[in-house]
Amino acid sequence: MTAYVVFIRDKMKDQAAYDGYLQAAVPTLAPFGGEILAVNGAHEAFEGADFDGSVVLRFPDMASARAWYTSAEYEQFKAVRLGATEGRAILLEGVA
Repeated sequence: MTAYVVFIRDKMKDQAAYDGYLQAAVPTLAPFGGEILAVNGAHEAFEGADFDGSVVLRFPDMASARAWYTSAEYEQFKAVRLGATEGRAILLEGVA
């Protein structure tokens, strides 16, 4: 069943580092069947606190999403994102 990884950015701390992270991290998605659905576009918080940006990724299933997030390929870039932003990462299972 399709799965989604959603990054919700509450605060940008280092735009240049984040931009570099995006360029470096995107190629790590393909081997796990991941694709980008949305990247920091226009947004509106219907409920709860507003946020600074978001990224939505789609994977074939939750196992593939977990494998990407914990992979050596992505791990080397994750620390850059964590240092450049404050926010959350969420794994969601899609519907059949």
